[in-house]
Amino acid sequence: MTSSNLLSAAAAVVFTAAFAMAPADARDLDPSVRVTHPPMQPYRNADGTFKRLRGTITTSSWSGYAVTSGAPYTSASATWQVPNVTYDGGQTPYGYEYVFNWVGVGGDGDATLIQLGTESVVSTTGATSFYTWYELYPAVSEPAGLSVKPGDIVTASLQCTAQCSPSQTQTWQLTLSDDTTGAAWTQSLQYQSSMASAEWITEPPYYNGFLPLADYEQATYDPVEANGVNPNLSLATNGIIALDQWGQTSNPSAPVDGNVFSTCWGAGGAGLTPCTAGSFAMPPPVVTASLSANPKAISAGQSSTLSWSSTNATSCTGGGFTASRTSGSAVVTPTATTSYSVTCTAGADPATAMATISVSSTSGGHGGKPHK
Repeated sequence: MTSSNLLSAAAAVVFTAAFAMAPADARDLDPSVRVTHPPMQPYRNADGTFKRLRGTITTSSWSGYAVTSGAPYTSASATWQVPNVTYDGGQTPYGYEYVFNWVGVGGDGDATLIQLGTESVVSTTGATSFYTWYELYPAVSEPAGLSVKPGDIVTASLQCTAQCSPSQTQTWQLTLSDDTTGAAWTQSLQYQSSMASAEWITEPPYYNGFLPLADYEQATYDPVEANGVNPNLSLATNGIIALDQWGQTSNPSAPVDGNVFSTCWGAGGAGLTPCTAGSFAMPPPVVTASLSANPKAISAGQSSTLSWSSTNATSCTGGGFTASRTSGSAVVTPTATTSYSVTCTAGADPATAMATISVSSTSGGHGGKPHK
């Protein structure tokens, strides 16, 4: 069977069931609702063997890589860039599409899974939101105390710190840091994992069935580690392709140096998206602008000096006065209280600052006869 035929067949089998799994009152599901991320659920052939596409295991939700040969796994980590997302125009029972990126221990072949990651959500209107979370399956996901935005580079790690045996309830240290902003979150938790696998996964969440996978284009993991070392990934041995019930796909690239890879989104009817390991797309530096007035209060007929400055801007434009350079000053003589602005940009995401000059009127005399 060709790749496109396999994709179409897998989508046809499960697509009809998608809405049957959604509540009858299917309404918008708030993106912050706690969901679950179940262990790997591979498709199987009639003889019970794993279904494979291009030699790689196919599942209903997971895409990326999982390793088992180095068990027990006492740690796993990954660095990735939070992907932006767009709505792909398909059908969704709750008004949103999702992509979750995470690192985990357990869940490949067993029902234990401890995981930590980020969430990118897009509504049918195109509005986006972004979250961080962790989960001790089968409990639902819990929010992690770290704010992220698309383009941020994050590092997530799970480290067993006590009772590190599959037969015991372990202590796990979960850490999530935003390498772009310098912020970080950490928490210590108790959980009994099989410790039989480590994985780095892109997937949709589960809520009354697996939810639609948002168009995330490409997500890059660079690097990943298991037990503190390079896991030496192999596409044929460790790769996982997702063919979801909504006709969407997500497939991994071949790894680079054994510890770097990307996953790529696709629409099932078109076959798998060609995927090669990418690199982090660094967001442009943030543009800032400032504007001040000296003095801030004058009498009618007097003047004040506006001074402005910026960072990472290529040009600035004044509102109510003339500004062209990225910093400078200008003298203004307003006749009434006036608010001025300066907008600085580097081609996108402009920054604006404002300053107000208060103007008081002057009296023409004191009434009565003038003093001599």
